[in-house]
Amino acid sequence: MKKQDLSIIIPVYNGQDYIGRCLESVLNQRDIDKYEIIVVNDGSTDETRNILGQFANENKNLHIINQKNGGVSVARNNGIRASHGKYITFIDCDDMVGLNASALDKYFPQSSLRRTIGNMSISTIHSIIPLINSVHFDDKYFTNMLHAVYDTNADVVLGGKITINYDEIYTRRHIYTSDKVYGTTQEDKDTILHQADIRENANFALYRRNILDAHNLRFLVNMHLDEDMLFCMLATLYAQRVATVHDVLYFYNRHSDTLSNITNQDEKEQKYKTANIQLFSVLLTELHKQPKYAKIFTTWIKEYSHKGERYSFDTGEFPPMDCYQFCDQHECTGCFIAEAMCENCKKNIAKYLRYHEK
Repeated sequence: MKKQDLSIIIPVYNGQDYIGRCLESVLNQRDIDKYEIIVVNDGSTDETRNILGQFANENKNLHIINQKNGGVSVARNNGIRASHGKYITFIDCDDMVGLNASALDKYFPQSSLRRTIGNMSISTIHSIIPLINSVHFDDKYFTNMLHAVYDTNADVVLGGKITINYDEIYTRRHIYTSDKVYGTTQEDKDTILHQADIRENANFALYRRNILDAHNLRFLVNMHLDEDMLFCMLATLYAQRVATVHDVLYFYNRHSDTLSNITNQDEKEQKYKTANIQLFSVLLTELHKQPKYAKIFTTWIKEYSHKGERYSFDTGEFPPMDCYQFCDQHECTGCFIAEAMCENCKKNIAKYLRYHEK
């Protein structure tokens, strides 16, 4: 297959209630016939496979991969492996992209859209339409993202999202008000890494394939929460240029049946605990690979070490960061204390993960 500009990867598992709406939003985007759409069916046992077959029969650029259930990370990685695009983007099966006014009327009937609470961040779930005055809605989601790549030569392009929570009944906007390009200075990298963290997701972004392949960046298959956030963080770290784009909207739908909305509190705490430790472990590894950003990572390590204080390792506590409090240098690069601490942390993390994988 010839090289294409964009591959759109959509993992799905038992998504019969959502995947049709998701694919409709994707296929309604401007110039969609120029792009490759890869849907990875992760062993669905409902009607998902039949629904996908109907869409594939009507759209030549939509390709289906059927696999045994292996989890969303395996599905995304297989999608990357099968793709041909110079750039890659991800969409969850219950989400939508680039809704124009008519699509908004279809999916969010205007009769139920009445009131807005707050000016920028939080509003009621029935307030999508009133946001039109402050947010631009159109069907050029992928086109606008690619234009940002062409204009800036960025390795990663970050767009905005509207989160729709159907259980707690609210919407939240996370959008960029202007276009900006970040480079490799410590200040730029610190800013964009924190933005990648709070995005909570690898979606509503474009990634240059060469960057992913050069660093063998894929989703961690043994990480069951925040693996997509980590993917985005690492991509922005490796990138030479990262661009943000305004007026590019991804509709992120949250439901109580997703893994990030686990109802059992003990199970939820355990899974987030493990995910934080895995994330911290990767950041420690990157600290050694990227010494020029060590000062940035000291902030991150302090943050995650505080989270780690409540974790029970075999020592009963997390390796302390007290050295930062009394160190006159305040710089971990080349510091034998930091070096020993990082090695000790990684050993304890490995023990913790081995124990909880049993």
